[in-house]
Amino acid sequence: MITRRGFTLLEVLIVVIIIGILAAIALPQYIKTIEKARSAEAVTNIGYIRTSLDRYWYENDYSFAGVTLPTDGSQCTLDIDNPNAVKNKLYDTYSISGFSAPPAGRAYTILATRTAPSGTIYTVEWVQESNVKGTLYRSANLGGPVKP
Repeated sequence: MITRRGFTLLEVLIVVIIIGILAAIALPQYIKTIEKARSAEAVTNIGYIRTSLDRYWYENDYSFAGVTLPTDGSQCTLDIDNPNAVKNKLYDTYSISGFSAPPAGRAYTILATRTAPSGTIYTVEWVQESNVKGTLYRSANLGGPVKP
């Protein structure tokens, strides 16, 4: 009696096809998860900028006059190192805008932007609407919440 060991060509092809289908499903989710993890850098840096902006606002008679965060990496007027000056950072630029004028409440926007090698743009944004309300937004490709 002859016994054969091993797999037939059909069995090997079925296994390869199944692995290919699983990889096609898993790869996009893996990339999305990696980008979400990379956005943690932006969230942390935005937190430092927020704290510094709030301190500046209180120390300068409730005014943002003179605040700078140059995107070229030069020295900023806040009491932190400019995150745009860091080499090997994941997010390309950090910017601040939309400052309220005194005596209005504290309001501003901080935006972190990343352009992936594929050309996809990812953003993380903090919008400080008043003295007590602010919201963190992420671009839709990071899983939101998206700014309305």
